[in-house]
Amino acid sequence: MKRSATSYTWPVIASVLLHGALVALIVVGWTPSSDKRRVIQPKYVEATLLTLDPAKVPQIQDKPKEDKAAREQERRRQEAVRRQQEQARREQQAKEEAARKAKAEAERKAKIEAERKAKALAEQKAREEAERKRQEELKRQQAEKARQEKLRREQELARALATEQAAQDSAASAETIGSYSGYIQDRIASNWSRPPSARLGMEVELDIQLDGQARVISVVVVKSSGNAAFDRSAEQAVRRVEQFTRLKELDRGTFERNFRRFTLVFRPEDLRF
Repeated sequence: MKRSATSYTWPVIASVLLHGALVALIVVGWTPSSDKRRVIQPKYVEATLLTLDPAKVPQIQDKPKEDKAAREQERRRQEAVRRQQEQARREQQAKEEAARKAKAEAERKAKIEAERKAKALAEQKAREEAERKRQEELKRQQAEKARQEKLRREQELARALATEQAAQDSAASAETIGSYSGYIQDRIASNWSRPPSARLGMEVELDIQLDGQARVISVVVVKSSGNAAFDRSAEQAVRRVEQFTRLKELDRGTFERNFRRFTLVFRPEDLRF
């Protein structure tokens, strides 16, 4: 900081006068007081008032204050730099944190989207699988229904044919059965030996069973005549026949229904079924 030249004038004058007085004391000397006092004539010093040229007066620099100001300025500069660095660090941290959060949010959204797509795909597959099974079940039911319908028609046709055949057989078989029944009676009668105890009116009921070749395989008395000899003679007559050969001429159905197993009422006067 610079001061005006006028502010230095009076201090300089006072300094010059003080230095002059000191010089006079040194020159004259200092004598301690004694009983004989000596009057010393004062010597006057001529002093000339000097006027200093402000331009020529050297400027005294206030270095401590300037150093303090410089230090303060440097401190402020460093503080500003530190604040800038701290601000930059915080901004960088904020950017990094924002980037981290953005990345985490993106990953979270990507995970949610992936899970949503996976769930949607699984649900779609489940629906497709359910639809496939439904279609398969529908086809199976339709096929089963068609099979049942076909079976029903076949059974109805079979029953109709059987009924028709039965009617035809019934019309023709009555005569056929009567003819072959007479054949059986004749064969048994020709093989019967009348026992002495046989009487008119006796009858015995026999259960006769043949094999597939019309051979006799079983004769059982179902209802006795009350005469053991008569019952035995009837049974022996059937066994002596051994095989009813003509029955082999019949179709299998007629034979199975009428002659594979039948009941014979044996009477001495007339053998009849």
